[in-house]
Amino acid sequence: MKEKIINKDDKKKEYLNLETILCLYVMACPILDMVSFIFRNIFETNFSPSTIVRPIIAIIVIVAIFFKRHIKIKLLVAGFLYGIYAILHLWIFTKLQTDSAYSNVVHEAQYIINYSFMILNLFLYLYVFHDKDTKKLKKSLLVSSIIYIVSIYVSIFTQTSSYTYIEGMGYKGWFESGNSISAILILSLFVILPMLKNKENKKLILVTVALIGIFLMMLVGTRVGLLGFILVVGLYIIVEAFFSFIKKRKWNKKMLIGGVLGMILVAILIGTVGSATIQRRKHLKEIEGNIVDQSTNQVAHISGDLLEIKDQIDQGLIKEEYMSKAAQQSILDLYRVANEKQIANNDMRMQQLIYNAYLVKNQANPISILLGNGYMNQFRELVLEMEIPAFLFNFGIIGFLLYFVPFLGVFLYNFYFGIKYWRKVDSEYIMLLAGSGFTFVLSFFSGYVFFSSSTMMVNIVMNALLVNRVRKLKIEKQKETE
Repeated sequence: MKEKIINKDDKKKEYLNLETILCLYVMACPILDMVSFIFRNIFETNFSPSTIVRPIIAIIVIVAIFFKRHIKIKLLVAGFLYGIYAILHLWIFTKLQTDSAYSNVVHEAQYIINYSFMILNLFLYLYVFHDKDTKKLKKSLLVSSIIYIVSIYVSIFTQTSSYTYIEGMGYKGWFESGNSISAILILSLFVILPMLKNKENKKLILVTVALIGIFLMMLVGTRVGLLGFILVVGLYIIVEAFFSFIKKRKWNKKMLIGGVLGMILVAILIGTVGSATIQRRKHLKEIEGNIVDQSTNQVAHISGDLLEIKDQIDQGLIKEEYMSKAAQQSILDLYRVANEKQIANNDMRMQQLIYNAYLVKNQANPISILLGNGYMNQFRELVLEMEIPAFLFNFGIIGFLLYFVPFLGVFLYNFYFGIKYWRKVDSEYIMLLAGSGFTFVLSFFSGYVFFSSSTMMVNIVMNALLVNRVRKLKIEKQKETE
């Protein structure tokens, strides 16, 4: 009996250390992102300390688990599978690469490594926080969000912020991507908003949410920010009202009134001061007519660069060393479909989706269908920003199973038990589940979600919190049946 107690205490100390490391990593994400931005844009180098720090943290934790837990064989098998796929995928990449490819095999390997560590982090957080108190994990995400939003306002006030778009529209602080920082803050709100029900740090949370809301709806300039903030706050109000009604709980009128008044105030500000998102949409509409298809003397339905390549293909000027026959035919297919569907010439995501779908069809290569034809193997404007289709088309069926399905599986697991124990779930569970699902929506329509380590950390935190809640629901249900 004494030996069991000692072992249990040792396990508690071990997990206490691992929990702390993983929580510190969540809080460090904004700092690592800023360091990466500074090295790439100020020092003009591809190297960044963040590139080394991120995997080191995951490696330290997985090594600790590997030598102290009885899952060595499973970890080795998983590592072997991901390693073999990486080698085969990169081999296919080199075989299909042409001179028109956006980048090289080294850049492609960065995606493979990033996605692999993404899966590793998912495992680590689910494993470590499976049966632990998650208050520290929630607070670490709140701290991370505060660092993000404070640094953005500091950059704007000091006039050192980078622009979201090359035309000088929108602000994104000291971060690489406007869509990425929008996604990080939007997904974080799914965790932060339910924390308002606790008295602890309530004023701090309200101020943080307000600052995030102003930035997302007025300053960043992305549709993800504007529409996403409205959606998540509206959803939170509806969910809280619903649970107050069915559980006959007293409404928090101050919170409800404050939320509604806040939305009205921002709407007034957008109408009077303006929004970078609306400004960006107007600009895109204005320049849409600048590209004319000479063969029809009408506004083109693909980008100017693609239209030029299409004309060169028609004239037989493109050699296979520059672009494969399958890729050339796919551009012709894109041109035809874009004209039929009247697609806007600046709607690059739709053009990329059509092209990549036809490319897989025209290549008709069973090996590349399984292992992928290479994400960076496409012409620069045709690199697929929609990540879920990219997993399937560019990383193949096996890549789709290895990198996307684990996240889908965890979401379905949490969704299933949410339905099974629906009488016991609360508004926080629903918000976390909605946030986990919204990650897929952002990944499909916006992109740069799965590849962004910091964005996926928010998703991983939500999944860890949900799996922890499912365990508690199971225990409660078991006690009731005893």
